[in-house]
Formats: sequence, C-alpha cells, structure tokens
Amino acid sequence: MADQTSAHEVISALNALYQGTNLEEREQANAWLEQFQKTTQAWTTADAMLGTPTLGLEAKLFAAQTLRNKIILGVSELGEQGALSLRDSMVGHLRGARGGAQALITQLCLGLADLAVQVGAWTDPFGDMAGMFLSDAQSVSCLLEFLAVLPEEFLNERVVVDGAYYSQRSEALLGQRAGDVIKLLVQCLQQPDLHGDAHTRVLVCFTSWLRHGDITLLMVQDTPLVALAFAALAEDGDVFDTAVDALCGVLYETREDRDDDAQTARAKDTMVEQLEQRLAATAALMRKASEIDEERMQGLCRVFTEAGEAWMDRIVQNVGQFEAVVSALVDCMRLGSLDAVGMTFAFWGLLADRTIEGTASCDPTRRTLARVFEALVDVAIAHLKYPEDSLTAKERDEFREFRHGVGDVLKDCVRVAGQEATLGRAYALVAASIGEKDAVQNVELRWQDAEAALFAVRAMGAEVSPSENTVLPKIMDMLSQLPAHPKLRYAATLVIGRYTEWTHEHPQYVSFQLAFIADGFKERTVAAASAQALKYLCQDCAVFLAVHWRDVLGFFGDIASGTLDAADVVEISVALAHVISAVPAPDTASAIEAFCMPVGRELGALLQQTPIDTRAVALLLDRLGAFLRYVHVDTDAASQLMARIVGDAWPLAQAALERAGGDSHVSESAAKFVRVLVEFYASVLRPMAPQIIDSVVLAFQQTGLDVYLWLARRIVSVGHTLAADETASLQLTSSLVTRLCDSALVLFGNTPFSDVPETTEEFFRLLERAIEAAPAFVISSPSFARVFGASVAALDVNHFHAQSSVLRAWAQILGPTRRHIRTMRDTTHTYPVATIVELCAEHGFALCAKLLLGLLRTFDRELVSEAADVFASLAAVASDGPQAAAVRVDAPFVDWVQAVLAQVPDTTFMPSEKLAFVQALTDAVRAHQWPKVKVLATDVAAVVWRRTNAQSQHPSM
Repeated sequence: MADQTSAHEVISALNALYQGTNLEEREQANAWLEQFQKTTQAWTTADAMLGTPTLGLEAKLFAAQTLRNKIILGVSELGEQGALSLRDSMVGHLRGARGGAQALITQLCLGLADLAVQVGAWTDPFGDMAGMFLSDAQSVSCLLEFLAVLPEEFLNERVVVDGAYYSQRSEALLGQRAGDVIKLLVQCLQQPDLHGDAHTRVLVCFTSWLRHGDITLLMVQDTPLVALAFAALAEDGDVFDTAVDALCGVLYETREDRDDDAQTARAKDTMVEQLEQRLAATAALMRKASEIDEERMQGLCRVFTEAGEAWMDRIVQNVGQFEAVVSALVDCMRLGSLDAVGMTFAFWGLLADRTIEGTASCDPTRRTLARVFEALVDVAIAHLKYPEDSLTAKERDEFREFRHGVGDVLKDCVRVAGQEATLGRAYALVAASIGEKDAVQNVELRWQDAEAALFAVRAMGAEVSPSENTVLPKIMDMLSQLPAHPKLRYAATLVIGRYTEWTHEHPQYVSFQLAFIADGFKERTVAAASAQALKYLCQDCAVFLAVHWRDVLGFFGDIASGTLDAADVVEISVALAHVISAVPAPDTASAIEAFCMPVGRELGALLQQTPIDTRAVALLLDRLGAFLRYVHVDTDAASQLMARIVGDAWPLAQAALERAGGDSHVSESAAKFVRVLVEFYASVLRPMAPQIIDSVVLAFQQTGLDVYLWLARRIVSVGHTLAADETASLQLTSSLVTRLCDSALVLFGNTPFSDVPETTEEFFRLLERAIEAAPAFVISSPSFARVFGASVAALDVNHFHAQSSVLRAWAQILGPTRRHIRTMRDTTHTYPVATIVELCAEHGFALCAKLLLGLLRTFDRELVSEAADVFASLAAVASDGPQAAAVRVDAPFVDWVQAVLAQVPDTTFMPSEKLAFVQALTDAVRAHQWPKVKVLATDVAAVVWRRTNAQSQHPSM
C-alpha cells in the first residue's frame, strides 16, 4: 500500500510538472521528483510503476529513467541478489514494452546494460537476453536495442567501476561474445518475417560493437553485413546515417598495422578489395546523380575520407587500384558544402606526406599523384572566393578559418605537384582578371576571383623556394596592373609580405615593393596589411633598404602622424629597427638618434602636460620599446649612443609610472617598455636597479594592477644580469618579492581571490619564479609565513589559469622540499626545509583539506594531475619532514585525510571506497611510495568526479 501511495504521489507530481500552468508549482514538483529519485523507496516505486499496465508513457519513462540512474549511482544498495531480482523485473517490463514506444524500450535496455556492466553475478547477459528475445520480430527488436547500447554503456563515464574489474567485465561481455553477436546479426537478417526497421537496428548494433573495437574483419568478411550497409546508403534519414557509421567503422578496421599476423593481413586485403569495388560503384553513382542533398553528400564524403585515410599507404603503393577513391575525394572537394569539403583536408595533407616520403620524383606514382594535386589547385582556389552575399560576423570567422584550411591543401599541392605548376595555375587566374595576353581568353572574372588567386599565391609561399625564377617574377610584375580595388590591394600587399625572403634573392623588386606598400597606407582598409608587409620587407631586405634609411624614416614620420592604428605604427617601428640595424657603420649612430630622439622629446613633453594624453603616451612607449627591442648595433659609437638613450629612457618610463601608472593603456605599455630595458639593456640599467624596484613596487601598491606583478616576474628572471653578482641578485629578488608580497597580502585580505583572478594568477606565478630563483631568501623572509597561509586559501580560486598558477606555486614550495629532506644531514645543505616543515605542521590539515576537496570537487579536470602531485608532495613532507627537521606534528598525514573524507557525502564517495582509499594510502605512505600516492589521488578524483557529474545530470523527468 505504501508503494501504491508513493506511486500516486509521483504521478501527481509528474502531472503538475508536465501539465501544470503555475510556474512555482511546476518548480516545486520538479524539486520533489528530484528528491524522490534519491530515496531508497524509489527502487520499488519505479519498479511498481513500470508494472502498472494503465500508466501513461510519460510516467513509465520517468520510472525507467529513475531506475537507470539509481543503477548507475548506487546499484550496490541492492546487494547481489537484489540486483538480480531487479534484472528479472526489468526484463519482464521490457517484454511488456515490445511493440510499444521506442523511447521506453531504449530506457529499459540502458538500465539493463548498466546492470550487466556492474553486476558480476549476471554471468551471461548475451545468452540470457538472446534466449528470451528471439521468438518474434518485436522481441528481436528489443534484443538488438540491448546489444546496441551494451558497448556504449561500457564507455559511459557515469558508470563508475574499478579499472581491473572493468577490463575483466569488458572482455567477458564484449570481447568473448563479439563472434556470437555477429552470428546473431546474420541470423536476424536471414529471418524472413523481420521488416526493414530490424535491418536498421542490425546496422546500429553492428556499428556500436565496431566502435568499441571487439569485432574483427575475420568475423565480418563472409557475412552480408557490409553489403547491407552499402545497400542502406540508398535510404534516407537515420538509416543512411547508420550505414555511414557502419561503413566508416569497417573501413577504419582495414588500416594496416605492422603487428598484424598473416591471417589478419589477408583478411584486411580481402576486405579492402571488396570495399574498393563497392566504393567505386558508389562513386560512379554519386558522379552521375543530378542532385544530391547536402547531408547525403556529407555522409558520402565521410565514407570516402575514411577510406582514403585508412588506405593511405596502399594508395601510394598502387594508386591505379584506388583511382576511384581518390577521384571521389576530388569530387568531394568540388562540393558547395564547406563542412563536406573540410572533411577531406586531413586526407590531402597525409597523402602529400606519404607521397613525398614514399616515392621518388621520377616515380610513376609521384607523377600520377602530381596530376591529381595539380588539378586540385583550381578546385581549391574556387573555394577561396568570397561569396557575393554579405556574411554575418560568425559566418565571416568560419569562412576565414575555412580559407586557411584550403590554404594548407594548396601547400600540399605545391609539395607534390611542384611550385611552378601550382603557382602557374594561380597566376593564370590572376592574369585573366586583368586581361593578360597569355591568360585564359574571353573569361570575365570578378574581384573575388583575383583575390582568391592572390590568397592562394600567399598560402603557397611556405613551400615556394626563394630561388623560384619562373612564375613569381611574372606575379610580381603583374601586381601593378591589378584593378583599383581595396580587397585586391590588401591581398597583393600580403603577397609581398609573404615573399620577402624571395625578394631578398631578387633585390630588383625592392623599390617597387616599397612604393607599393607605401601607397597602401593611403587606404585605411589596407594599412594593416601594409604595416605587416613593411615589417617583413625591412626585416628580410634591410641590407638593400639601409642606404635609403633617411627616406624610410621620413616616410615613417609621415604615416605615423596620420590615421594608422597603434598596432600598425608599432609594426613599422619594428621594421625601422631592422633597417637601421643594417645601416653602414659611419651612419648607424645618426640613424638611431634620428629615430629615438624625436620620440623621446615628444614623450617627455607629453608627460609634462596636465592632463596627460594617456593613449599618446602609451603609443610612444610602445614605439620606442619596439625599436629598442629589435635594433642591433656593433660599433662602439652606436653602442655608446644606445647606452645614453637607454639611460635617458628610464626616467621617462619612471615618470609614466608615477603620473599615469593606474591608466590601463599606460600601465601595459610602460610595463612592456621596462621589460625591454631590463631584458636587453640590463648592464646599462644596473646602477638604476634600486629605482626600478621602488617604482614597480610603488606602482603596484597604488594601483593593484596585475601587470606590475608580471613585470616583477620578468625582472626576477633577469636578476642575475641586472645585479653585479649573485649575492646582489638574490638580495634584489628578495627585496622586490617581499615588498610585493606585503602589498598583495593586503589586497587579498580585502578581496576574495576569485574576484581578482588575473592578479591571483600573476602573483603566484611571481611567487613560483622567485622561490625557484632564490628559495632561501624568499622562504626565510618575515612575510613568507603569511604568504604560506594565503596560498592555502588561494586554492579556493575558481578560475582555471589562477588555479593552475596557485598549484604550480605549491609545486615549487613543496616539491624541492620533498627532494631535499633526505639531504638535511649534509653539512652543506642550505635549502630551508625546516621552515617549510614547520609551516606544514601548522597549516598542513587546512592544506590537505583544500587539496583533497579540490581534487574531489572543485579543481578543473585538466589540473588534477598537478594537484595530485602537490598532494603527494605534502604527504612526503608531512610524513618524512617532522623527524628529519625535528618538528612536532599533531596528527599523521593519513589522519588528516580521514578527517577530510568525513566531510565528503557518502553518496558521492561511498564508505567502502573511502576505507579502501585510506588503506591503500596508508600502505603507500608507510612505504614512502610518493608516486603511488599521486596515482591514488588521481584515481579517486576520477571516480568521485564521474559520480558527481552523473548526479548533477540526474534527470527528474
């Protein structure tokens, strides 16, 4: 009666949820159902609901879902006999559902599959289910559904089982039964009373077992399953998709493996021959079809791409045999669907790699494939054309990414077909757009055609030799004849920027290209391309531009004062640095002075103004910083000038920090500028090092901006060059870090770590680097005890990069301590092990709790390995450290762990699992097996995370 009453309550709640109109009542019903599903009574209530013939589909679906989720989350509640009893009951429900709603059949099969995975007492799920569900067509459909979902549930992360048990159970239920499943599937196909829907389910089941890897080609080769899949390619909808999945699975299994035995190799050869013939017929039908919908073409492309990738070595060895497959993939490249075309990109790259590796240039196979790749050039370029219709921002981003994929295919074409042939085809298309006499005649091309061909020329650049003398001169000569269109100007300018190494070998084009680039600055839409091209031209052809440095500098002055974006101005500053570095010795100092002095004067004047134009100050700092970063001088006069310029530059940076250090633009630019000074001119700035430290600390104290912590880390990294000797370097690092720690602790005392994730990240990256550079100085500092305590609290931060930074800092604190414990008796030992051990004794339980609960609950899954390593280091320090350092600890490490586990709900980490974990941990700690401790922590985190994730996805409807 209690069950019936409970069932009525569940049905009432479901009615309120599905049919109610009051939002609050629906939310209450949903919450009640979620709570109900967690109760022990849900087992019997859901089972009773499924056995009620008059109950509606929605209620039965809810009951089936409830049982399945309870099986996943806590089948151990039932015990062995209870689980087998539930199995029998669910089998009965499944028999009653035959011929009914497929959704209910699927849920019941999923629940039974989850029982099969977890309940070892169910020794032969395949035999039991086959014995009960082979009597008629409706029963067979249920059996096929169960067999289809069984392999999938072995891969379901929500189903948590021990690794060793998983391997044994998978082998017993899948590996040892795969051959029987194939026989059953063939038997189903041979039953005349089965309708077409059952054939589809056969394919679904076949594909599921293929994916899991238990079916071999030896099992399949003499069966009608492959023929069934090819026949299903003519069907529509789900049947077609299932056939594609099945064929892709079979094709994947035909990949050659050096470990194949003779029988397996022969089976693969036989299957490849059969598949190739059927694929050739499919390709012919595809080519003849006047119209094929996009989804069908994508499916066929998947099949041919899988075949091409699986048979890559065979294609290169005997391209003639697989001509139909390669031709079909070229046809796939001609499709209008970007998704379908994109599927083939990896194939062309792999084919090019194998062709280059496996054939000589005179090999007939190379020549055959070269013709394929040469023909592919026109097809690829056609896809590069911008559509006439306007694109949304999302579509524009997707098309830009797609174009780069096509560009990679064009690189592959150059590698196989050769640079002259491939560049020649692109040149012909560009030439046609401007009416070259040797181009294709009587063809009108829009700007999109020429732009696409120019993009192709640029994309091929990575594979074109700087010594190419046949086609590239024609292309360069033709650029001046392009129609006046900003898109073409932009593309042509990028072509020049891509081929500056080629220009270095052909210096006669330098003047023309410089003028072409300069004209581009007159159009705002082309300016960014011009800045980039100028940077590369100056970098690679500086020796030819150096004699004209005054003209180049004057040109820069003209455009820098115009409407260029700040990033473009900085790019050009880099370009000028390359040119001035190549200026001959007598004029090097003059050239440097001609660039730096006007910028320094303008910057100094701006810093005297009130209010300050912060954007202008930031840009001037960026310009000067970029120049100082990339300019290189060899002469004494130039070196002395650079020392004077850098000496004058630091007061400007100092003034910028003092007057506008809190401005977002100035702070970023000033920090990058100071970084350049300390990294590239440390010896010059050595006398000013204390001032630099003071300025950075003061800037952070006044603003709290994370960029100053970033700058401090860069200073710590070059401290050995910024200071006169090692002792001075260590003192400089200690002073900088200690003062910043004091300021950061004040900030973190008033603001939660998760509210300032960037500052948290940079602070702990600084701490990590400082301890690595000067462990004794930093750890022995008066503020480190407070830093240690704050570092424990920081483990609660909920941002990935900040979490990662905190964990890396802990790794730097505990990892070396763990390694140095065994050397403490060495009289030369200087590492502050005792300090760390004492702090672990004081804060160890809190640290253990943060780490363990983070592993089980809050840490990003990508950081589990790092966190587990820190946990293992804490175990080592807390266990070995007290005796080595003569420090008293209130409780052993394992006791800390047990106390923490008491806070973890038994629903997510079962008592038996906790007990097993603590016992294994105790054994590992006693044996000093710290790598084993890491493995244990990693494994338990995976188990609890999967169960917690399953609970969070627990449906209530």
